[in-house]
Amino acid sequence: MRPLIEQYVREEKGRHKEKAWPKYGEYAGNGFRKANVAAVKPTHVNNWLKIKYAGKLHMQRVMRAFLSGFFQWCIDKGKIDTNPCREVKLKKSQARQTYITDAHFASIRAAMLEVTYERAGKEVTAGVPTGPMMQCMVDLCYLTAQRSTEICNLRWSDVDRKAGVIHFVPFTTEDSSGVRVDFRITPEIDAVLARIREIDGRPSIGDALVIHTKKGKPYAANTVLKAWKAAAERAGLASQRYTIKDIRAKALTDGERAGYDIKALQIAAAHTDEKMTETYIKTRSVPVADMRLALPKTAQKVSNNFS
Repeated sequence: MRPLIEQYVREEKGRHKEKAWPKYGEYAGNGFRKANVAAVKPTHVNNWLKIKYAGKLHMQRVMRAFLSGFFQWCIDKGKIDTNPCREVKLKKSQARQTYITDAHFASIRAAMLEVTYERAGKEVTAGVPTGPMMQCMVDLCYLTAQRSTEICNLRWSDVDRKAGVIHFVPFTTEDSSGVRVDFRITPEIDAVLARIREIDGRPSIGDALVIHTKKGKPYAANTVLKAWKAAAERAGLASQRYTIKDIRAKALTDGERAGYDIKALQIAAAHTDEKMTETYIKTRSVPVADMRLALPKTAQKVSNNFS
């Protein structure tokens, strides 16, 4: 299988935006290096995933998806007739209950700009070179309720001033449902775009990335994650274990609390199913029971007899 996996990665890597995707080929190639592709059964895939990535449900899902794509490619090449991954069932991941409070969100945003350290016995505060651009990325994630991947892939050609919207094609639906969302450019979003133009110093036109490194290159997902974690640590909130994904959850939950109905939130999130949005919100909004009861009269009488 290993030579086949290497060929698969060479032929298909251009279709995958995730930089780590070719690395999954190395993991799978090492795991199935002695296997004959035609002899692989669902039990082989299942055992490898659950032993190699024991306790790591996310990686089990990632590698099952990679292998499923590989086996489908083998079917297309006429090397096998069935995809063994279709019979591999994994545990469903539990929905995160985490909600970033307004105060914590503000603290992490502020910490993205400055770092404090000790030098010669004195506390020194200095600016973080990438901080302003990263803060703009965080702000756009919140204001548009999009994933960090969508924001990091956003180009100025997607900012449609004439129509007054930003065109988003969520990477999770790009090759499946194809669901798109045109997000209205609100004054708040426009202000962030203006900040980016001030930071940028290069033309904000065409296929140039909106969020990028000083060389105009896209930020790697790992770089974005590290910047967020470092800011959370500087803000004294590392123990909360907030992630970049929690920004989208906060945006949609705040939208619900601001009075937007599920349909509006579904459109903003580019969800294909309204139930997906309802579940997404419900897991982060704790309902408050507003019910007042009095003890039944017989219970009150018994209580009075013992007083």
